[in-house]
Amino acid sequence: MRFITPLSRSVYLSCALGLTFFVPFASAQITPEEISQETMPEPGTNWFIAKTGNGGYIFDATNGEMQGLLSLSGNTPAVTSYAPRREFYAAESYVSRGVHGDRTDIVAVYDYQNLSPIAEILIPNHMARLSLRAHMGLLNNGRHLAVLNMNPGHSVSVVDVQDRVFVYEASTPGCAVLMPVASNDFLQVCGDGTLQLIQLDLSGFEENRARSDVFFNVLDDPIFDRVTRSADGWYMISHAGNIFEVSTDDDEINISDGWSVLPDDEEGWRPGGRNEIITAHQGLGLIYVLMHEGGVDTHHENGTEIWVLDANTRRRIHRLELDTPAGSLTVTQEDEPKLIVSAGGTHIYNALTLVHERSIQLPGASHYEDF
Repeated sequence: MRFITPLSRSVYLSCALGLTFFVPFASAQITPEEISQETMPEPGTNWFIAKTGNGGYIFDATNGEMQGLLSLSGNTPAVTSYAPRREFYAAESYVSRGVHGDRTDIVAVYDYQNLSPIAEILIPNHMARLSLRAHMGLLNNGRHLAVLNMNPGHSVSVVDVQDRVFVYEASTPGCAVLMPVASNDFLQVCGDGTLQLIQLDLSGFEENRARSDVFFNVLDDPIFDRVTRSADGWYMISHAGNIFEVSTDDDEINISDGWSVLPDDEEGWRPGGRNEIITAHQGLGLIYVLMHEGGVDTHHENGTEIWVLDANTRRRIHRLELDTPAGSLTVTQEDEPKLIVSAGGTHIYNALTLVHERSIQLPGASHYEDF
């Protein structure tokens, strides 16, 4: 046992007092750090969101500069934005213990300026967690957001993102994908080779439902669950490379005759990729597809080339060979568009000349969304 003698006690107190007076004197010399919060600038014409497992990275495709980060759940199929309200919307899923426990699914609302969560709306069912853009869709009225559920049956949750409330759950057995049409409706691809149209009333409740005739063979040549907007509706592509354009006229579903991306004298090529394999510039009628050489059931193989197709002439007009196979791509919609490709990083091309402009080292983007 150690004893403190009177002498040592006085030395100890002197040291303690010395330290007591020294600390305030030293801290007085440190300039306090000023904490400021930057806000996001006004979005440019070809900004895009790169959706990864770590969040949504916002980039300017013109200069490759990162503009901000949306802190999304690791289980977020898609994120989209609505400029008139200056808000982002994301379907997100959380588990109370990280990998197990009580599950909560929500639609989260983020503001443009600070990229901060400002609201959340609970979804009662379990949403599909696959990272696909077409598993969530903001309807064209800008008010209702549709989210695909898989539990394991299919249904669709309709959320009013303007009033911040869950509205309705539509049972959609055998039908998936969400393609907003008209003002407040959406199309789905169904497992019997048809399309389903669900029309909502002004409040977001189902008002009418319609089905198309069978237009593809589910066993011989199924349709991908990756779709892209056209000027008047949506483009879909089959595993063998047949493209269909679909639209609606009130409750009538219109489906164009399918046409092949393959020239008559060319075989052995198929569309494929890990995520978004087809994208289109709506104004120019240009379609970009990830392609690879392979046989049946190679639809998950990444694309070794990008084929550019003219939707008006239904012909291939260019092909771009890639150094690294790509799993996802999107084209921005301005007059001088950019083609954004996920292939061992994010690569930006001039979408008209296919000249490579820059690369961004961003890990594992599952897909991209433009503003």
